[in-house]
Amino acid sequence: SIYQNPYWLIHNTAINESRNRIIGFLSAKYQIVPWLSFTGRANLDRTFNKLTTQYAQGTLLWSHTGGYYQQQNITTTQKWFDGIFEGNNQIGRDFKVNYHAGLIFQDVQSDQLTNTADGLNVTNKFSLNYATNPNMYQYGDQVQTQAAFGQASFSFKDAVFLDASLRNDWDSRLPKPYSFQYYSLGASAVLSDLMAMPNGISFLKASINYAEVGNGGQFGLLNSTYSYSQGAGNGFLSRSTTLPFPTLKPEIVKNLEAGIEARFMDNRLGFTLTYYKSNSSNQLLSINLPTATGYSTQYINAGNIQNQGVELVLNASPVRNKDINWDITLNLALNRNKVVKLSDEIKTVYLSGGYGRSATPIVKEGGSYGDLLSLKWLKDSKGNYEVNADGTPYTSYISGDPQEYIGNFNPKETMGLTNTIRYKAFSLRALIDGRIGGIIVSGTELNLAFSGIPKITEKYREGGWSLGGVDLNGAPVTKAITSQQFWQVASGKRYGVAQFFTYDATNFRVRELSFGYDIPLRSKEFVKTARISAIARNVFWIYRGKSILDIPGLGKRKMDFDPDMSLGNGNFQGIEYGTLPATRTYGLNLQLTF
Repeated sequence: SIYQNPYWLIHNTAINESRNRIIGFLSAKYQIVPWLSFTGRANLDRTFNKLTTQYAQGTLLWSHTGGYYQQQNITTTQKWFDGIFEGNNQIGRDFKVNYHAGLIFQDVQSDQLTNTADGLNVTNKFSLNYATNPNMYQYGDQVQTQAAFGQASFSFKDAVFLDASLRNDWDSRLPKPYSFQYYSLGASAVLSDLMAMPNGISFLKASINYAEVGNGGQFGLLNSTYSYSQGAGNGFLSRSTTLPFPTLKPEIVKNLEAGIEARFMDNRLGFTLTYYKSNSSNQLLSINLPTATGYSTQYINAGNIQNQGVELVLNASPVRNKDINWDITLNLALNRNKVVKLSDEIKTVYLSGGYGRSATPIVKEGGSYGDLLSLKWLKDSKGNYEVNADGTPYTSYISGDPQEYIGNFNPKETMGLTNTIRYKAFSLRALIDGRIGGIIVSGTELNLAFSGIPKITEKYREGGWSLGGVDLNGAPVTKAITSQQFWQVASGKRYGVAQFFTYDATNFRVRELSFGYDIPLRSKEFVKTARISAIARNVFWIYRGKSILDIPGLGKRKMDFDPDMSLGNGNFQGIEYGTLPATRTYGLNLQLTF
C-alpha cells in the first residue's frame, strides 16, 4: 500500500512549509584601560514555521472520509547573551599575553501546536473548519545553558605560542548540580623564525593541541513525562514509554592533534601534515526493555568510540612568472574508527531502525561506527553459491539465519585535487575529488527490482539463466530460471537481501570547473576591479564503483546513482531510498569591487 501512483501524489497531495524569521544582534564595547576592554553582546533569533499536510480522499494509507488535513505551527526562540573581558599585555621585549574571561547565557525554547482534521465534512475542502474528527496536540521544551570560561594565549618573539582554556557549563538537561567542565591546551612554534634553516626551507612550523568538548545530552530524560489526549469524558493521561534517567551524564569528546607545516623553494612547494585522535565517551544509547517493566526503551551513558587519522595537504607552484601561474593543491585524508567499548551490559546496538528491511547500521564493541548488516546469498564450505531446487538463490532470508556484516558505509580515504592556471587576465580552475572505499545499499533498486523496472532485469526475461550453484547437499544444480524468478527472490520488495544491491561507493568526479576573465577598466574611481566567470559544478564522473556481488551470468554492474545524495547526519546512513538524482549546475558570476 505504500507504493502509490506518482501522478496521484503530484496532483492530490501536498506538504508545504513556510518560514518567517527575525534576527537581532546588539554589541557594545567599553575600553576600560588601554590594555583591557569589556564587550557585551545580545542575540535574538526567532523562527515561525508553518507546515501544512493535505491528502485527498482516496489516497492510499490516508483514505479518511473526505480527506485529511494537518496544520503545524512551530515557534523557536533562541537567546544568547555574553559578557567578555579581553586584555593584552607586553611583558618585556619578547613576551606577549592575550586573555579572555566571560560569562554566557543561552536559552532555546520551542513551542509546537498541531491541529489535525482526520476526515473532512466537505470532500477535499482542506480547512480545519471542516474537520469531522478534530484533534489538537501541543508540545514545548526549553533548554538553558549557562557558562563561565577563561582563555589565555602566550607568545615568545611571535614564534612560540602557548594557548590554554577552561570552561564550565551548567546545563538544564542534566541532574543537579547541572555542571561539567572541559578544557584545552595547545603549543606551536615557528621553527624557521627561531633557528637558521637550510636555504631550501622557507617556513617550518610544528604544533600540538589537546581539547575537550562537552554536551549536556537530550531534553526530557530525567523524569517521567505525561501526555494528555482527548477522549471519552475528560480525556486521559499517558506516560512516556522511556524509563527515566536521573543519573544522566554529559557527553565528552577528547581530541589530540599534532601537525607540521613546511614550505620550500621560496614557498613554491609545501605541505601540511596533521595527525588526530579523538575519543567520544558517555554517549547516549537507547536500548529496548522487556514489556513487563512497563517501559519500552531506556537510555544509558556508554561507549568509547575512537577516531584517528591523518590529513595531508600538498601545495606546489610548478610555473610562476609575470604572465602565467600554475598552482596545484592536493588534499588527502584517512580516518580509522573503532568502537573501543559500549558497556558491561551491552555489546551491540542497532541504530535508527531498518532491521529486516535491506540493511541495518549497528554499533558493536570491537567494530566500527558505520558497520552494516544484511541478509546474504549463502555459500557452502567450499565457497559455492547455494541455490534452491528451482534454481533460485538460497538466501539467509529463506534459511532464517540472521543478518551478517557486509561492510562499512564510511570511506577509507578521501581526496581532492585542485589545479589553477592564470594567464594574464584569464584563469582556469578545476577541482577533482573522490572517496575510496565504503559501501552503499540501493534500497531504490531493491524495491524496483521486484517489479522488473531497473535495466538490469532485462536480461534473461525469457529464461535460460543458470546460476551454476549447488544444493544444500553439495550437488550441482543446472536448472535455468527467468529474470523475474531471480530478482523477486533477491528483492522481496521491501524486505529483500541487501547484498544483491550493495555497491562499492568508491568514486571520482570533476566537482567544479570555472573559467574567469579580469575585465580591464578605463577608470577605477568608482569600480576598482571587475571579473566575470563561467562556473560548472558536478561536471562529470571519472569513475564509479561496482556492485560487490559478482552474480553468475551478470557479473558486476556499475553504480548508476550518486552516493553523495544519500549522505545525512543521522545514524541511518549507507542506505538510500528514493533519493533525488544529482544535479549539474552552470552559472555566470560577475564580481565587482568598489
